[in-house]
Amino acid sequence: MDLKNKAELEKYFADHFDTVLFPVLADIYKAEGDLNRARKVCEIGLEYHPNNVDGSFVLADISQSEGDLSSAEKLLKNVIAIEPLHYKAAVKLAKIQLKLKRAPDSIAKILRKIIKINPTHTDANKFLDQLSNQKAKLSVKKSVDEPIKPVKKSEVDKLKEKLVATTEKTSAPVDNIQKSIQEKEKILGPKPPSIKPQKISEEELQSLDISPRMATFTMVNVLKKQKLYQQALAVLKMLEEKGADSALVNQERQNLQKLIEDNRQ
Repeated sequence: MDLKNKAELEKYFADHFDTVLFPVLADIYKAEGDLNRARKVCEIGLEYHPNNVDGSFVLADISQSEGDLSSAEKLLKNVIAIEPLHYKAAVKLAKIQLKLKRAPDSIAKILRKIIKINPTHTDANKFLDQLSNQKAKLSVKKSVDEPIKPVKKSEVDKLKEKLVATTEKTSAPVDNIQKSIQEKEKILGPKPPSIKPQKISEEELQSLDISPRMATFTMVNVLKKQKLYQQALAVLKMLEEKGADSALVNQERQNLQKLIEDNRQ
């Protein structure tokens, strides 16, 4: 099957709803602006492969294009739950949560994940600094605006009696002991569900000639999961020439090179 031929992909999908190539066809429809068909292909494909990261990501992109940010947010969270280092999903989720005005702590969690994958991501660092500053200002404002609760006279007398009783029993002065508590940040998302590997049929492997117009990150992920690493590297080169996100291209290339090395051992 020629993966650059939309007609062949459509025919194959019509006969094989359970194919793992459904995100490729959905991505083509999405690029052409045919969101209804793209959504239908994703929904059918995800019925057979609910843990398919690429299908969920394409469907999230479709939902965002349709203005349904809440659905897109939910889908992207699922993508990251299955594949925690999914860079594009993390970046897209952060932008959507900023638009939805989610809690600063929730947004900061995603921004830290982006920085962990790509420490040079300027926007993530900038937004994280902004959120930290806003949180600090709100904390200060809250403490300033909070009214001082008056202490009742009886309570003051009780405190004095307690202090006197303590000093009479001991010769040592009363020390004020300050306890410091360190909070550890726990970033534990839901346990990623197990993914049963899916193989492309012999018919699908006959031809993997891909034109630059068809080159997408979705295609890279599909090829990577089928252990077609060299073909995935070729698609990455096409994406690089098309001006795709250089950080993402480099990250994917490093992942592929590591997989190739591990496969040789």
